[in-house]
Parts: sequence; structure tokens; C-alpha cells
Amino acid sequence: MRRSLRWLLSCWLLGCCSFATAEDFFLTIGGGYSPSGNQASLENNVLFSQRALSEQGVLGDHNDIYFSDGDAVGKDLQVMDPNSVPKANRLMAEFFGSRDSLGLSYRNHSVPNVKGSTEPENIRSWFRDVGVTMQSGDRLYVYVTAHGSRSSDRQSPYDTTIATWNNSSIRMTEFVEMLDGLPKGVDVVAIMVQCHAGGFARFIFDGGDPDQGLSQQNRIGFFATVHDRPASGCTPAVDEASYVEYSTYFWAALSGRNRSGRLIERPDYDGNGVVSFDEAHAYTVITADTIDLPVMSSGEFLSIHSHFDEDNPDLLRNDESYALILDLATPSQRAMLEGLSEQLNLSGDERINAAWKTTQSDRDRNSNRRRRRSSPEDGLRRRITRDLERKWPELANVLNPIAIELMTNRQEEFIDVVENHPDYPRFRELTDTRESDEAKTKVKYERFVRIADNVALAENLRRLGDELLVAQYEAIVAGEAGTLKSTN
Repeated sequence: MRRSLRWLLSCWLLGCCSFATAEDFFLTIGGGYSPSGNQASLENNVLFSQRALSEQGVLGDHNDIYFSDGDAVGKDLQVMDPNSVPKANRLMAEFFGSRDSLGLSYRNHSVPNVKGSTEPENIRSWFRDVGVTMQSGDRLYVYVTAHGSRSSDRQSPYDTTIATWNNSSIRMTEFVEMLDGLPKGVDVVAIMVQCHAGGFARFIFDGGDPDQGLSQQNRIGFFATVHDRPASGCTPAVDEASYVEYSTYFWAALSGRNRSGRLIERPDYDGNGVVSFDEAHAYTVITADTIDLPVMSSGEFLSIHSHFDEDNPDLLRNDESYALILDLATPSQRAMLEGLSEQLNLSGDERINAAWKTTQSDRDRNSNRRRRRSSPEDGLRRRITRDLERKWPELANVLNPIAIELMTNRQEEFIDVVENHPDYPRFRELTDTRESDEAKTKVKYERFVRIADNVALAENLRRLGDELLVAQYEAIVAGEAGTLKSTN
């Protein structure tokens, strides 16, 4: 008995010592593939993530950033600030030209302490030089804010890519090979927001291939969207208040502050006093008004190892009652289901099936229309333009000397006439107000259905009775419930 207690105590002490010396490593891969594909939002994403992590006190000595062309001197970043253009020029562009690329310029990026460019060899070198120094119990956080592409192999649609500098790329399977080189016992947490990021959700499997089984390395990930869709967010605009992309909300949830520095209500859905990764993901699913259909590792695992079967009475169907699904849901899943129900005005016990029907309906409703109806602001724009041309016929060509004068020494006169046009206030209201976006609304129905399906699939996995798969799934879920600051 004494021997057993001594053995348990020594194991506990060893575990404590191992935990005490465990460290977090942060690897950021950000930016575009060339100056024209390296938007200001990618730079600001890196800066915001660093600020959020720093405020949480988790950044230590192991914080390496690879961004666009590294520390090379040159104009590698695309920025756009329309307000930097004189108002008369903006108005002239709005009514007699195009506002596209107005205020577009290039400058050198301002991400500090960059370790190098994002070219694949630099990332491989990090794993060879830094990754190998990690020890069992350490955690590696990988944050990718870049562009991404579909798989070039139709036989491997999940082998999507991260676009890296100098028009190069890293495929999902290549990334898995890099992770395989890490020492045994290292855990990996990935946050990826590039287009087609969901392909990387399969990095939890050996070789990125579900047929090879789950990797022995503990890996969890949170991805902006599925493998076959683009993601929201890349823009040269400098106004961060306009940014709507996955990591904007994910980092805000973990840090408690948005990009503007304002406090948000912490999404502590289980009430344990801390915000976990899966709660940050849930907050993003509920809050982000984007075209994204976010994915996390547990959902990807269920899509492979669980299923619906109408012929098996022991398994749940994909049209179960909302009450049953809500009862089986985790606190984070419950928050998503209830939050999206409120946003979408879904009610009743049949709401899951109703939401699914909405994702299927009207798919091709507009495909047969020969001509798209113009928006109200288009009609107002034409009317204002016509009246301006009546006053100044020379505006038929904006290179006319009169047009040049109206943008320079007569700009106050031009601005006064435009802003005092009777239709201008309504035009400004319509163009400044975001119209309801059908695609963004529809994807929220898809998010709702996907969450409900995952609840049912998790229960079906348990009912299918494969103890190994259930244990693997529960280990992934436990990892997703982790936090930046360990509570142990």
C-alpha cells in the first residue's frame, strides 16, 4: 500500500514538474504572396493577435513571426485610404468614374520583429531549428492569416494551400510533414483564416489522411471556413472598424477586447470564469457577419467517423427535435444554437429541419433572370450625375480643364453643389448603410444546421460503440476546451 502511494506521489510530482516547465511557442504565418496580394488587413491581423496575446500575458521568448517578404526593404503592402484623397476627387469619382482603388497605395509593412519571409523553406527551417527544441508538454500555437487556394488535385480536395511569399505555397500535407517532425508529446493548436482553410482541418490525421487514423500528436484547430469556399476578410482598407473576418472575433473573445480596444462581454458560456478556445469559436460563429462557414477539429472528426442512418433505429436522425438536440449540446453548442435561432427568428421544435430547407431553397431563384434589377442608389446616382452635367456640360469628360478646376481651385464650389443636391442625403444614406446580404444570411442557416448535426453525430458516435473512436473524439473535445492560460 505504501509502495503504491509512493509510486502515485512520484508520478504526480513528475507530472507537476513536467507541467511547470512546459512552455508555449507561437508561430505566426501572415501576409500575401506578392505586393498586390498583401493587403493591409493581413498586417493588422498580425498586430491585433500580438496585442491580444500580449495583454493576456502569454507571449514569452518563443514568439516567431513570418510575414510577407520578411525584413526586406521595399513597398510590399497594399493599403487603401479613400479619405486620403481630396473630397472633390472622391465625389468626381463617385458620379463620373469609379471609386474602385481610390486611395490605393503601397508601403513597406510595419510588423515588428519579423523573423523572415513566409517562403516555405523558412517555415521548414523553423520546424528544423526551433520546433525540434520543444519538449513534451509544450504547446505550439500556429496562427495563419494569409491567402489560400483550393487543392490542385481533384483526387485530394482537402489538400488545400497557404499562399506564401514569392507566389509559393504550403499544402496541407506538407504542413502535416512539418508537424510530424516535432518531438513526441508536443500539442498543437492552429487558428487559420485563409480561404479554403478547412482543408487543414484534416491535419489531425496521419498524413492528413483519415484512412491512416488519428495522429499520435494532439492537434486541434479552428478554421475560418470549409475546404471548398473562400473566406472573408482580405482588404487593403486601413479602417480596422470595417474588418469582419474570423480571427477578429476569435482573438477578441479570448482577450475580452475588440480591435478598437473596447471591452466585449466575455463569452464564458459554461460559467467557469475563463474563455476556452471552443467558446471563442462559438462567439465567432454567433457574431461574425461574414460568408464563412467555420470548422473545428471535432466536427471534422465526426464527419469521418460518425453518420446518420435512417434504417438504424438506435441512431439519431438529422431531423431530430430541437429540444432533444439542445439537451445533448455542450454549453458552447447551446449558445450557438440559441444565438443563431434568435438572429434568424427560428422557433419551434422543427426549426432544424426548417433551417435546412432554407439552405436548400432559392438556390437558383435568380439564375434565370436576364437582367439584374439596379439598386435604389444606382438610380439616385444617375439622377445626380445628370443634373451635374446639366450645370457643367464639360463633365462629360473628366479630363476636361473645367473638371480639373472643379477638383482643384474650384473644389469648394463643386462640393457645395453636390452636397446640396436634393437626392444626395438619401444617396449617401443608402451607400453608407450595408444592405442585407443574402449570402451572409444563408450561411448562418448553414452554421445552425452544421452545429445541430454535430450534436447528433457526437451522440451517434457514442451509440455506435467504438470505444477507441469515442476516446479519440473526447480527447479532441478536451483540447478544444483548453485555454490560453492553463487552469491547472
